[in-house]
Amino acid sequence: MTQSELFELLNQGAAQLGLSLTPNQSLSFYQYLNELKAWGKKINLIGRSDEREIVIKDFLDSLTGQEQLFQGASLLDLGSGAGFPGIPLKIVRPDLKVVLLEVILKKVHFLKNLVRILDLERVEVYRAGGKKGVEENLWGKFDFVISRAFGSLNKLAIVGLPFLNPGGVLLAMKGKKGEDELENNLPALANMGLNFIFLHRFRLPLLGHERILIGFQRG
Repeated sequence: MTQSELFELLNQGAAQLGLSLTPNQSLSFYQYLNELKAWGKKINLIGRSDEREIVIKDFLDSLTGQEQLFQGASLLDLGSGAGFPGIPLKIVRPDLKVVLLEVILKKVHFLKNLVRILDLERVEVYRAGGKKGVEENLWGKFDFVISRAFGSLNKLAIVGLPFLNPGGVLLAMKGKKGEDELENNLPALANMGLNFIFLHRFRLPLLGHERILIGFQRG
């Protein structure tokens, strides 16, 4: 995919989300794609290699809930992997303070390199389960904790809740089965001190696949 082709595809999809990207933001996504391809030859970063699918199903999908984040918010991307959704959110929302938490060391190295390549400010990368005390030092520090592919709602709540400040919001990005999962787990989540506050349905730009964003507030 050429730079101009990526720009056209990305901006067409972003417009469907109500976003208007600057040339520099579009360039950051192009650089991001190139880093994914280069590092993907050495380590297993993402399960797909089709560039159009990466743009739509990874870059644009990561942006579907950005309007929930208030100006200057602190955001923890839990289980960041190849940087989704934290890096795309940071590219379009430079006002955010973002921390990426990832357990696999090779992916941590990728994320740190990516932050450097894209010259992103107020972004930190930590390894989960790594240096003693790192995660505990992040507890209670975030307005939002988000995850795109962390696992069940119950698992996300157990791991993510300690990182939220009082009144902070846990954001779970789910597919079309997310509503059923919410219904099955709602009592357990309430017992943890998480108050269900919204469920928003989206259509993935350009493809129309159903996506769900679920929000819980820490009591």
